Formats: sequence, structure tokens, C-alpha cells
Amino acid sequence: MKIKFLGTAAAEAFPAMFCDCENCRKARTLGGKNIRTRSQALINDEMFIDYSCDTYHHVLANNINLLDIKYCLITHIHEDHFYPDDFNWFEKGYSCLPQDWHGLTVYGSTDIKPCLEPRVKKSQGFFHCESQPPFKPFKIGDYTVTALKANHGTENPYLYIIEKNNKSFLYANDTGLFLDETWEYLKSCDICFDAVSMDCTAGTTDITYSSHMGLPRNIKTRDMLIKYGLASDNTKFILNHFSHNGGNAVYEEFSRIAEKHGFMTAYDGFEIEI
Repeated sequence: MKIKFLGTAAAEAFPAMFCDCENCRKARTLGGKNIRTRSQALINDEMFIDYSCDTYHHVLANNINLLDIKYCLITHIHEDHFYPDDFNWFEKGYSCLPQDWHGLTVYGSTDIKPCLEPRVKKSQGFFHCESQPPFKPFKIGDYTVTALKANHGTENPYLYIIEKNNKSFLYANDTGLFLDETWEYLKSCDICFDAVSMDCTAGTTDITYSSHMGLPRNIKTRDMLIKYGLASDNTKFILNHFSHNGGNAVYEEFSRIAEKHGFMTAYDGFEIEI
């Protein structure tokens, strides 16, 4: 399974548009891996995780043909992860689509359907959406996907387990420490993840609110995954979803600290294979 991180920032991007804090000034000066767009990932060149407001940029920057994308998992409906206005362009007159195209199906909680149904009706039959309940594995082509309840500030936020060809990936942002019911489900699974991506909005700092993580909570979550047999010394742990408000937020500073704790640091364009 190939996983590419197209965007790795929190909602306001990094550097933030109107911000003059020290981290944003450093990021603008240093460029490169310090420039982070809104969160999105790509699995095997055919499945998006989230459809952020920066998707068009991601497509151009990574030479992606949107007609190659078959599936899209939505974690939650904050606009840095879910930007439904782009799906208006399926409508006739905006797009000339090949009649044998497989189309695009978007999956998520019940929150997404009211936003997408008007687009589905105008999509020339190429666009579909499906609501999936948490804790019930479902099939998407050759993948088995399971939505887990996230600890975040929307009605029905999800994390996702993605499995294919005996490989498994846990995508875990946006979330704070996992909910008890998510831990209970995970402990009931016969699974050891090959890779885990975790929210690190707070950088090296701990935070008092529940909806995100920083490195101290990443370490605690990683250790619990290993304790319950859900991960091993061979599991790749990746930190993702960064804010300029986080401590030691600039890439080189943060990645050196994260590496000492056994974590890889994602950046826009970062790719791994499991």
C-alpha cells in the first residue's frame, strides 16, 4: 500500500495566511518542507482521504489526474477536510467526462450526505456518496475500510482503518486521545497496524483541550497501541496535521525531536510504502 501525504497542515495552513508569529516567519523564509497546505492523503493513486480546500493545488503539484481517483473517505466536515463546493464541477457544462469513466464515490458519516446530495443530482451520474456507520467494516473495491469515532469538534468525526493485501493503515487525525469506545473496538480487532498516522496539531507541546494531539499525547497513544498488540516495533508511526501554534513547529526543529521518540514527520509530498 502506497500512502502519500498531499497536505499536512491544520485549518489555517502553515504559514497561516494573515499571521506574523515567529513560526510563520521562519516557514516563509525557509520554504520547502515548512510550507504546509490543508490536510489530505492519497492511497495507491486511487483513494483520497479527505477532500480539502487545497485539493486543486494538490492535484497540480503532484501531477494527479482526478479521473484516476475512484474513492474518497471524509473524516469530518470542517472545510479544511471537506470542501463540497468543488463537486459542483461535475455538472454538465463545467466538465466533459468520458462515458466509460468509473466515477467518484465519497464515503463518510451521516454528516456528509445533506451537503452532497444536491451535487449528486447534477453530476451526470458520475458522482455518488455513501454514509457508513462507525465500527462496521465495509468494502471499497479491494479495500476493507472501518470508520472509528474520533474525538473532535464535529457531530460525527471519523478515523479510518484501511486494509488491503494483508497490509493495514490507521489514519488518525483530527482527534485528541482516542475515545473509550474506539479503544474497545480496536482491542477487539485481530490487527497489528503496518503504519499509523497521528494528529500532531500541538507540535511538541501538550494541550488542555480534547480535539487534537501534540507529541506527549502521540507518545501515550503509540504506547497504548503497542501495549494492546495493535502495533509493534515494525509499525511506522507518522505525525501529521501541524499548526504554526505548536511548539517547535518548523520542520527541521520538530522532526529531530520526533525522530528521537520513534516518529516520522510528514510533510507535503511525503510518501511511504507498507
